[in-house]
Amino acid sequence: MTMKHNIFVETALVFAVLATGITASNIAHAAPAAAAQAAVDPRSNVKIESVAQVERTEKDASGNDVTKLYSPTEVKVIPGDRLVFTNSYRNAGAVPVNGFVVNNPIHAAVSFVEVSEDWAVVSVDGGKNFGKLDALTVAVVPDETEASDALSEVSEGPSNRAAQPSDVTHIRWTFANAIAAGASGKLVFRGIVK
Repeated sequence: MTMKHNIFVETALVFAVLATGITASNIAHAAPAAAAQAAVDPRSNVKIESVAQVERTEKDASGNDVTKLYSPTEVKVIPGDRLVFTNSYRNAGAVPVNGFVVNNPIHAAVSFVEVSEDWAVVSVDGGKNFGKLDALTVAVVPDETEASDALSEVSEGPSNRAAQPSDVTHIRWTFANAIAAGASGKLVFRGIVK
């Protein structure tokens, strides 16, 4: 299997995982107790539908740039493609839902770019800790040349750098207000195929 083929296969897996994974993640997170509790926990009434789309800028008939969204089944997805992920939610129950949290992992084949909602937080450590991106740091791992140079110096301990969008591994939306019965909305983030 060639490297090019591996990338396309992995990209196809990204869409498959994200299309099914977020729903399972939300159901598990929305009703964290035993499965029996799901029957009485109103959070289980919030339904999530996830859609991944490829964003392309093309020329229209007049030669103007137009941005269009395509299903990954409509176009060939390649490294560098911009992706838009939309998690649509709806409270299908008859009562408001409090304490709803959506955790969305970022697939390894996707580099996070941005999240639309300013109240979302991100993780750069596999979902262990969350915060605003500009407040997070990641450990600097020296490359081989730096490691050999470091042998001749006294170690000052690990160093950190400011987290970058490409470091993001998870996004979390914690709803501060109740989701009213019948209410719906969208959570959107963007990424790029690696």
